[in-house]
Amino acid sequence: MASASGSEHAVRRSQHRLARRPGTALYSEVTRDLRLRIEGGEFTAGQRLPTENELAGLYGVNRLTVRRALSDLARCDVIRTEHGVGSFVREPAVRHRIDDGHASLSESMTARGRTVTHEVISADALQDENQFPQWPGDVMRFRYRRLLDGIPWSLSEAVLPAAIAPSHWDGSASLTALLQHGGTPVERVERTFSAAAADSEDAQWLDIEPGTPILVIAGINTDLAGHDIMRVRHRTRADRAEYVVRLHGSRR
Repeated sequence: MASASGSEHAVRRSQHRLARRPGTALYSEVTRDLRLRIEGGEFTAGQRLPTENELAGLYGVNRLTVRRALSDLARCDVIRTEHGVGSFVREPAVRHRIDDGHASLSESMTARGRTVTHEVISADALQDENQFPQWPGDVMRFRYRRLLDGIPWSLSEAVLPAAIAPSHWDGSASLTALLQHGGTPVERVERTFSAAAADSEDAQWLDIEPGTPILVIAGINTDLAGHDIMRVRHRTRADRAEYVVRLHGSRR
């Protein structure tokens, strides 16, 4: 019989008993213990977790139990799994003040020294005479992925009048920035937030598992005269985004 590897021996030596709670499934105890170890800093953001075999040895359970525990952690956005590579601790959420005076996430994060990039998925001209009364005629719908510091942030859609839309947008600057540079100031006036589960397309573009919680942000931007100029929808990774709004009268 071949001898076990050094890492497997090390795992066996560090094996410890789980604190079993009555009525709690074994995989849930593994999930809880791993989460506590991650929250305690034993495994840090971006670090790869031990393999399924190593974790099975560590906890004295079978691989199916470990696999189910890792699936639970992935659904809760604690870890991300790359098939054939391993499971990694997710990066912490980025705190974003939505009322910080900037017209878009891109401008806000750039001002903080972070890098926002846009990958254009599609740009389509659509007939819609009623969506923007000030600019009757076709509208442009852009679908794109936003990345923050190279990590997927949102799968996004923006619709705006074709008369002012940058039809050949290549993603090198945000749509908001292009409009403002073209002499059309933009203001954020309305945002709604709702929770959803990632579908297969979200999973593909955002590097998450289907069913993972996401934050859906929809809203309207206007020009300085209050005319609707852009409608946006962002399907945002909930593990990456933490939106903050200061309430009127707050002293903090």
